[in-house]
Amino acid sequence: MQNKVKIKQRYILSTPLTDEELEHLLNFVGFGKLNAEVWFLGMEEAGGGEENIRVRLKFKQVEDCAEAHKILGITKHHSGKKIIQSTWRGMCYIMLRLEGKETDRESIRNYQADYLGRFQGNSLLLELMSIPKPNIKSWGYENLIPQFTSSAEYYKVIKPRRVKYLQQLMSEHSPKIIICYGKLYWQEYKEIFPELEFFSENEFLVGKDKSKIVIMTSGLPTKAMNGKFDDVVSIIQNRS
Repeated sequence: MQNKVKIKQRYILSTPLTDEELEHLLNFVGFGKLNAEVWFLGMEEAGGGEENIRVRLKFKQVEDCAEAHKILGITKHHSGKKIIQSTWRGMCYIMLRLEGKETDRESIRNYQADYLGRFQGNSLLLELMSIPKPNIKSWGYENLIPQFTSSAEYYKVIKPRRVKYLQQLMSEHSPKIIICYGKLYWQEYKEIFPELEFFSENEFLVGKDKSKIVIMTSGLPTKAMNGKFDDVVSIIQNRS
């Protein structure tokens, strides 16, 4: 019980982020490199918490996935046993298929550690909303980020800004393949691409023009995607 009290007191007494620090978090892009051909776009990272958020203040606009997670104290996906992360598994499978390489478990494990979201790879992992949270419906940062009183206020104020920010980045860096995952957020993703007309193909939404293809999928670790990654690759390969 004493430990719980101490944790609660520490949380209450935590110093709120300044507007400058909040701005730094809101301008974070993701892991990998901006000139990558393949961008993987999610809604927001899970996890978060005060300690995690404060460490992220050390991040640059774009980070190498392994180096950034080392800063966060998470090394299990990139060294040692290289535990395969459930969302990254599907990304690695797609990348390996696009690169004409084997997709067995060890190939996925090594691709995750060495290339996915890394400066020497060809992918960028990013989120529509840049502040990670344990639960997408709750805020939980009332003391740390008092600039917003709820998730609803945070999304209302920041989502339009992030949409414009990502549109600008895509215009500047011209990714050829953009995979947006999480079926619950398809409508939010579509706001980023007002120039595209989306159509259903298999269980996906697809939009394309002369320079890029956008594919919206279910959440990558979900049962809905079991056996479907090859379909995503086929759509990409037959896009012309």
